[in-house]
Amino acid sequence: MKQVMIVPYDSIWQHLYIGEKKRVLQKLKNISAIHHIGSTAVPGMDARATIDIAVEVKHDIEELKLAELGYHLICKEVCYKVYATKDHQFHLFVYKEADEELLKRIKLRDYFRTFSSERDRYSAFKWELARIYPFDFSSYKKARDIFLTVIEVKAMNWNGSNEVQIFG
Repeated sequence: MKQVMIVPYDSIWQHLYIGEKKRVLQKLKNISAIHHIGSTAVPGMDARATIDIAVEVKHDIEELKLAELGYHLICKEVCYKVYATKDHQFHLFVYKEADEELLKRIKLRDYFRTFSSERDRYSAFKWELARIYPFDFSSYKKARDIFLTVIEVKAMNWNGSNEVQIFG
């Protein structure tokens, strides 16, 4: 049984992403874009120490080449696939170009980067969930996803600007 481990933010995550991005781009040629997503992509946010990387592709990804990079399929959703390295240091999410689910993940990341109070509230919530569900990742994930659904609505309604909007 895997333990839910939240750790304080570590700036090394940005460097690990850059290094892995280079490795992936050298091996795979049909990538339209690549993004650092998830909690490790938000400076100051505490997280599980897994670097989430999203790639946008025009055509199916070459699984053989991913295997050569040390990735294996762990999940196949309707709109994307998730691969992980053996040690789960990296998760690679594969989306078709301009997929709406990916756009939500990027918008959520940018929202947390902009609003430190929301970032800090989410970090504290994850620590609490890890305390409540230390060896129950499924329950941790369900509770976390409910919280994120609420924040996602705010993020999707946010216009991407730091300016205060006045409605009248």
